[in-house]
This record gives sequence, structure tokens and C-alpha cells, in this order.
Amino acid sequence: MEMPSTVDIDEPLARFLTQSYHYSHEKGVVKPAAFEPPRDLHLSVFRIDGLVITDVWRIGKQQVTEKMKSPAKLYGFADIKASTIQDSNLRIESDNDPPRHASVVGWPEEKSKRKLIAIELASRSQLVLHP
Repeated sequence: MEMPSTVDIDEPLARFLTQSYHYSHEKGVVKPAAFEPPRDLHLSVFRIDGLVITDVWRIGKQQVTEKMKSPAKLYGFADIKASTIQDSNLRIESDNDPPRHASVVGWPEEKSKRKLIAIELASRSQLVLHP
């Protein structure tokens, strides 16, 4: 499904968790490492508004873990509102490539500032574990 180019402030986003250090199963929380951006400062997220959970898992497997260079497991996702990302002075650029994909951009150059933002985003997201 083609998504509007503008991400609504209330829209839920999924940050797929492909590393065990991205979350704590015991505490039921997302860890800041899940939100630390890669070198290009484009953090990958997917727009999940209107989807049932099985569709979210399908996107995670088909568009994330199956396309990674080395085999990865889909542990779950961090469910976060677009408004939370925008509250951190970041932007969400929807590219719809693959479908429903967007990037969180506008990260500060200083790594220490990026880490603080990642801590805030993790604390304000919900952990959803893969069954």
C-alpha cells in the first residue's frame, strides 16, 4: 500500500530489532542501542499505521532480516510515535522504498548528543517481541 509522503504526527512507527542487545527481555524495554543511527545518519523505520501485527512481522522479515548481508533474527520491534521522534528535533523522511519505509534524519554531528537522543527515544518506545 502506498503511504502518503508526509508522516502524520500520531503515526506509529516500527524500528525492527535484529540484535539481542537492542532490547532487554527481562525488563521488557527497548535499549538505546536500537535507536543509535548508522554512519550515514539515516535510521531505518517502517510506517505501521493500519496494519495487523502479522503484517508488521511480514515486513520485518521480508524487508529487513531477509535483505541483510549476514543472516539476522527478528527479535521484535520498538513501537514509537512519529511525534516522539519529532520532539527530539529529528525529521522522518518517507521514501517508501521498500513500501512503508522511512528514515529518521537530522541527527546532530556529535556522537554524545546522538546517544542522548537514542536514550530518550528508547525510553519512550514500547517493546513488541516476536512470538
